[in-house]
Amino acid sequence: MEKLSALVSDFDDTLFFNKSALISAAKDLYETLLKGKEEDYKTFKDLEITIGEGRVPKGFNKKWKSELYTLAYVKYKSKLSPNLPFINYLKESVKQGNDLVILSARGEEFREQTEEILNKYGLNYSKIILPANHELNDEDWKMLEVKKLSEIYNHIVLFEDKEENIRHIIHNLKPGNVEFYLVDHSILTYITH
Repeated sequence: MEKLSALVSDFDDTLFFNKSALISAAKDLYETLLKGKEEDYKTFKDLEITIGEGRVPKGFNKKWKSELYTLAYVKYKSKLSPNLPFINYLKESVKQGNDLVILSARGEEFREQTEEILNKYGLNYSKIILPANHELNDEDWKMLEVKKLSEIYNHIVLFEDKEENIRHIIHNLKPGNVEFYLVDHSILTYITH
């Protein structure tokens, strides 16, 4: 039996933009920490960056980062905005016989919310791969999952919004059957080995 081709896409900031949800969640968490007389000034500084820029800085306190993402993905999930040109591209590619695999480090605890929004936008995915725990960093976890997928499929096209994740996979895995595309809104940039 011949193996299929797969389109493997990240979720956050690839299929859906989470900036508004993260900003709202950071504001909530900031207010909560202020009321609790929290004295973790680094967390306040990191939350201020998230409020101002809509991104989570590296080194964000693990406990509060988990709280932040829970607020963003559950309470503020309606603020996720779809990358419609990319979603439409994937829908057409799936109609041509490709499997769609969602590979996201957002965590198994957010499976229900992830499925709900994918279904709302009519994405016909074959599987969703989320980490059951967060023991590995995102880059290493994604690399291991791409390795597993490359053993199942003859050809993979990977879509990711973080070039460092792509470079990490290319450098450490050296996959011959994977094409890499950096997604920046509706622009897809082919990343070579």
